[in-house]
Order: sequence, then C-alpha cells, then structure tokens
Amino acid sequence: MPNLPISQLPELTAITSNAEFAVAQAGVTYRVKSGFASSGNLFLSAYHQTTQSGFTTTAAYSISASTVASSNGISVVDGSKFTVASGGTFNLQFSVQLNKLQGGTAEDVEIWLAKNGTNIPFSNTNITLANNNNLTVAAWNFVETMNAGDYLELKLNVTDTHVVLFAEGTKTNPTRPEIPSAIVTLTQI
Repeated sequence: MPNLPISQLPELTAITSNAEFAVAQAGVTYRVKSGFASSGNLFLSAYHQTTQSGFTTTAAYSISASTVASSNGISVVDGSKFTVASGGTFNLQFSVQLNKLQGGTAEDVEIWLAKNGTNIPFSNTNITLANNNNLTVAAWNFVETMNAGDYLELKLNVTDTHVVLFAEGTKTNPTRPEIPSAIVTLTQI
C-alpha cells in the first residue's frame, strides 16, 4: 500500500476475530490482534420479559435475557450468550427473580458462570427457597477477561421442577413497571 495520509486510508467498519493491524507508539510499530482493541467502552443491557420454567433437576440451563434495551459492541446470541465484538475485561451483573410454585419442602437453585460453553471454576452459588410463592432475588457480578467473539452465559440447576424465574406484568394504583425474570448488564471496564 502506498504511503497515504490517515485521512485517505480506507475506513474499517467492523473488526473480525482474526483481524490484525499496526499501531505506532513512541516510534515503534506494533502488530495488534483485534481481541485487544475496541472503540469506546462496550456495554449491554438486556432482560427477559416472561417467566422462565420447565427446568428439570438433572440438567444445566442457560438463563435467557433475550430483549436488548441498549448495547454497543455486545450482542445476545441464542437468547443467552452475551457475546463481545472486541476483547477486554468485562463486568457482568445480573439479577433473577426466583419463585417456587408448589411442593412443601425447601429446594435449591444453583447459579454459575460459563465462558464459551465451559463452566468457570468457583463461580457457583446455592440459593435455598424455603417456602412456596416467596419471591427471592439472586443478584451478583463477575469480572472476566474476554477476546473478540467470546461469550458468557449464566447457568442454573434446580432441585425441584416447580422452581421458576418469575416475571410479572405492569401493576396499577400506583402504576409500576413490569418485572423481568432476568436482567443482565455486561460492561467493559
């Protein structure tokens, strides 16, 4: 390529997972892989509008947050894979509203983090639901370093099939907004 001023170079509109480009700093030119570059901080705010149910006791399930409220460089793939376009370190925060609909004994819900389909060690937490129809909110955060194209998923397992991630519609007197079954934010830090 001829020696052109920056203003005449072709514009890059997307960075693929295998892209490389040159960066000059203090008189030295470096080769940078796209997983270590981004333009501005990436972010995602997403939620799930309906109750999530149908869980069995012998499987791990992905928690869905399929409705995107706002985002920059992070997308939701397959309803539950929070996928970054560029690499960096990210803070994933979430809340889910748990409910046990019936059955008189205490039951457990375990929630953990997976990255690119692999469980993250020591990320699991156990929540005990002691009573029926007693809403409980589980909320915490994780910090993970990711490359372009990586994704995070929130996973869960239940000890009773009557456990759900509960959502509720608009309320009145006074008017209050809907309650999603899951809220997820993922922000680059």
